[in-house]
Amino acid sequence: MKVTFRATTTFLIFLVMNFFSFRASAQCGLSIIANNISATWDITWVMQSVSVTVSKANPAACTFGLGITKGAAADYNRYASDGALQLRYQVYNNIAGTNIIKDAPDTVTVNDVVMVTLPAGSGPQIVQYYFDIPYALATAPFVAHAGTYTDSITINAYEGADPSLYAAPPATSAVVGISVLIEKLIKLSLIDLGGVFVDGATTKSVNFGKLTSGEISRFNMAMQTNAGFSISLSSANGGNLKHVTSASLIPYTLTVNNVAADMTGVIPAANGGGQTSLNGLIYPVKITVGAIPGNAVAGNYADVVTITAVVTE
Repeated sequence: MKVTFRATTTFLIFLVMNFFSFRASAQCGLSIIANNISATWDITWVMQSVSVTVSKANPAACTFGLGITKGAAADYNRYASDGALQLRYQVYNNIAGTNIIKDAPDTVTVNDVVMVTLPAGSGPQIVQYYFDIPYALATAPFVAHAGTYTDSITINAYEGADPSLYAAPPATSAVVGISVLIEKLIKLSLIDLGGVFVDGATTKSVNFGKLTSGEISRFNMAMQTNAGFSISLSSANGGNLKHVTSASLIPYTLTVNNVAADMTGVIPAANGGGQTSLNGLIYPVKITVGAIPGNAVAGNYADVVTITAVVTE
């Protein structure tokens, strides 16, 4: 009886110790409130900070790490989707964008999580992580297509100072919805031969000097877009150079990609769909002076051609 009694006592103590250990692992009483991410991306995109409010029920000091799941991706090359289209994004624990936030069991060091310490007696605190759409991935080989891209990630809180020991289940979690709008983009630039798209280069002066029949001037038109497009040309003088003080006209032809352009602004000179690179879609433009009438008045001649690009999707 005495031996049996001792065995029973040992068994009961073992149960109590295990129960106490389990309670101690969740001692912080953590809760987190995470904001959804809603952003608009364009060529001037900069990384954004995102706030998370963390609290604890236990007044004692508490150290923990915030991990973030992969979202719809199979790894930490995270992406948001618009149907079959994908837009790569990433979340970091530092503004330098060097430490990707991971989730257990992939957390190894403090660089893999957002590490937080709440002092004894402290109330709710706001911590930050960083959301980015890597510029190179959104513009190469083409500018990301217009649309609304969505994903969902979960922020998990794990107690303890050693991320290599984090394991499911987390102490608490919060779901973050991600929505990124990419608006339709279309820009034109008029550049010298051999050049690529230059933002803001929207005017071009062509000076023939002394006019002669058959004289040619060339330049490039570059278009940057992420949607279907149409380009039309309109001449102030119906495809003619007009004398600056009289009604005398000298005809000329303008070709885009070696195709004569309609100068009324009605028939598109070029159209297409999809996306271009940052260098733009290049169209060679050639202007050829026509036959100069024998009764042409001496003096200066000019014309103004307006090029209009619109999205068609």
